[in-house]
Amino acid sequence: MNIEFTSTPASEDIDFLTQKINQETLSFGEAHPFAFFIRDERNQIIAGCNGSVIFGSIYTDQLWVHPNHRKNGLGHQLMEAVETYGRRSGCRIATVATMSFQGAKSFYEKLGYVSDFERPGYTQNSSCHFMRKEL
Repeated sequence: MNIEFTSTPASEDIDFLTQKINQETLSFGEAHPFAFFIRDERNQIIAGCNGSVIFGSIYTDQLWVHPNHRKNGLGHQLMEAVETYGRRSGCRIATVATMSFQGAKSFYEKLGYVSDFERPGYTQNSSCHFMRKEL
């Protein structure tokens, strides 16, 4: 047996892992990915987020808004969509992790997220803030 490394895994390989985990945890529900996008009039993505619904929680993994469109409420709209989708999926909490150098902690706090804990030890003395919000 060999360990195969890839920095660009195929989506069907990731789906395979999700399916196998779901098969082994049927009594706890299932995990599945989600994504939301906002596009401009030329159909270009100007904002988006993705993550997973997993065992009663919705986790936002990535949230991005084009610099020219920041401070216009797009991030807020995306997070509202995430929370609505989470509630419809039976989630009781929404979670997110953000790096200290991104400056997004206050954004999430304004949306009602609270810090669970901060993990130091990342590059350039940065830390990761793990946050949650009751749905």
